[in-house]
Amino acid sequence: MDSLSYEKYTKPGHKQWIVFVHGAGGSSKTFGRQIAAFKKHFNLLLPDLQDHGNSKEFVNSDNEKLSFTQVARNVVKLLDELGINEAHFLGVSMGSLIIREIENMRPDLILSIVIGGGIMNLNRRTHLLFKTGVILSNFIPYHKLYQLVAWILMPYENHKVARRLFIREAKTIHTEAFKVWLGLLAELKYKLDLYFNIPLKKPTLMIMGGQDFAFLEHSIKYSKKFPFINLQILPKCGHVCNIEQADEFNLRSLEFLLALQSSLIQNTKFKT
Repeated sequence: MDSLSYEKYTKPGHKQWIVFVHGAGGSSKTFGRQIAAFKKHFNLLLPDLQDHGNSKEFVNSDNEKLSFTQVARNVVKLLDELGINEAHFLGVSMGSLIIREIENMRPDLILSIVIGGGIMNLNRRTHLLFKTGVILSNFIPYHKLYQLVAWILMPYENHKVARRLFIREAKTIHTEAFKVWLGLLAELKYKLDLYFNIPLKKPTLMIMGGQDFAFLEHSIKYSKKFPFINLQILPKCGHVCNIEQADEFNLRSLEFLLALQSSLIQNTKFKT
């Protein structure tokens, strides 16, 4: 397979696209609670990233070592193949970093960005957790390791549904693929430190859970550094807020996107 697997929802009257980018260990199923609400207003594209979901047989055509840039390039290649010239991008967890890579390489593709449970940087505790995970991967099965990390990142009862979905999806990843993705943790800290000092250039809504103990702190710091970022925090919500509080996440995201869509349409009419 030399192209990512994907799901697509289109309607003749819809002009704008939303590209959904899941996180490490997830798949397009991460957005199951968004599809019905979002497809009423937009065309949707939900790719499975390399080694995830139905993209397990994907092979990089240039045989490069896997990197976050390579993962982003695969998404860009898919959009080019489908003739999608621009889109809104919605990413959760590690998907936020993939979107930043796409913005860096092809800013022309991005109309706006919605981030749920974004990873803007790592606090000391989370960085230590990930480094410990790399060491433990030599001694315990990867799906047990992922289960442990999921419990640490999403410990509360109200996190249960999101935790269960990510554990289930991670179990389907091949062992060798998991090891390759685990190797990206060495690049992760460098990338996050780099992007933490660079503003997102497109209109951006960031939705975070108030109980996202691993990543909320740096999302707040990032939004203070660049105040034009629209940060909204959902109380009593964990890391994967698009699952845990799907209705509220959908409401806030669509309010943001539809306002932008209306503005873009008005600007187009004005130019013509």
